[in-house]
Amino acid sequence: MSLMDSLLAAMHTRLSTGLLGAIAHRRATREEEARARQRAVEILGMFPGRFPPERWHEPAASLSFANRCRLEIAMALASEPRLLLVDEPAAGMNPHERVEIMETLRQIRDRGYTLLLVEHNMRVVTGVSDRIVVLDRGRRIADGPPAAVMDDPRVAEAYLGTEFDVA
Repeated sequence: MSLMDSLLAAMHTRLSTGLLGAIAHRRATREEEARARQRAVEILGMFPGRFPPERWHEPAASLSFANRCRLEIAMALASEPRLLLVDEPAAGMNPHERVEIMETLRQIRDRGYTLLLVEHNMRVVTGVSDRIVVLDRGRRIADGPPAAVMDDPRVAEAYLGTEFDVA
């Protein structure tokens, strides 16, 4: 599917037009489709320079790894979530791409979306988050603003170990 088709498919559950409306292609159906396309354009605009209009009809499979990750986030946004779970968004990205994905996530957060970020790269976590919860073996060991959590000795011990753990 193309980038645009991928976003429109992600919006499908939010549309009211059913099979008969799509077959009849009534005015209400055309108007709803136009609104969905406009929303897709708005979402693609949240990723400046990454999805120019001339690429909207290219296959999503032709995108780079980092842009496929961005498209997945765009598709999630297309479903109009109240909470957006983002799992390891910086995995496999180079340092420049990590900075870009952090900026994208901050922009999404600043637009009023609530993000639940699962990420092991602490630069990404602290660069995006207002609040961090750290788990160690399924138990919460720290919870609070980034600076406080990063200074917590339990976090350092859980993720870096102690000098005696090195073997």
